[in-house]
Amino acid sequence: MHVIETAKIPWSLVSKSNRPGRVHRKLVHEGEVSPGVGYTADLVRYEGGHGTFNAPRHKHNFDQIRYTVSGTPDFGHYQVSSEGQSVFFPAGAAYGPETIEEAEILLIQWGEHWVSRAQHDETYAQMQQKGEFRDGYYITVGADGTEHRADGRNAVWEAFNQRKLVYPTPRHPQPVMMEPEGFAWRSIGRGVSTKTLGRFTEDDVYVANYRWDVAGGVMDLTAERTQLLWIIDGGLSVDGVAYEPHTVIFSDFGETTSLVGTVDAHAVVFGLPVPAPVAVS
Repeated sequence: MHVIETAKIPWSLVSKSNRPGRVHRKLVHEGEVSPGVGYTADLVRYEGGHGTFNAPRHKHNFDQIRYTVSGTPDFGHYQVSSEGQSVFFPAGAAYGPETIEEAEILLIQWGEHWVSRAQHDETYAQMQQKGEFRDGYYITVGADGTEHRADGRNAVWEAFNQRKLVYPTPRHPQPVMMEPEGFAWRSIGRGVSTKTLGRFTEDDVYVANYRWDVAGGVMDLTAERTQLLWIIDGGLSVDGVAYEPHTVIFSDFGETTSLVGTVDAHAVVFGLPVPAPVAVS
């Protein structure tokens, strides 16, 4: 288990960004869900005015979930999120153009052939010697003076892996937005209720909100997968240690984490991919 009290972590300005805009970040956690399937989780804050974040319409070869902590990020094509909403971005599905200002988002990304933060930053620095990142693109100029553009994030992936990026067929044609207010609470016992907002892909990725209806109610993050919990309201305790809102609790694959809540405590949980079964020869 890993506990990250994000309110106690200072913001860092993202200096090696593939997109225009002033963006600040708190690294929440980085690792592997299973061998070859890496993930990263960040708390991201976007400035407004001249620092507004923009990105062209694009797609990735990895999956994402974004939870809107505050603001109204615009993900393009009339998909505007609001506080408390979660959005699943399927690998291969195009979205954008994005405009995000004065917003805060919890961003979780995962996929095979994952490029870690350190690997990204090193590759980014090397690529700047041959071209430039501008307006969401990586731009180079050929010997004949022709300008070549590629999506900035994906260009870094190709440079690091030394091969062409191939997009998967998207499981859904566009991001899937989830509105918790449209779901009813269902009791799961032990003083806790839940709203299951969505389950996605053959990896059984899920998003669910939880509410503690009585003081001392208990909910378990079980051992079959890695799960990330974000405290929205109230307080949760693990092994007698109390945590406040804006705390992230990671429960790793293979362990069970029991959470005891105050009355009306509220959290959202993101279930990362269940590891694929090992083939038997």
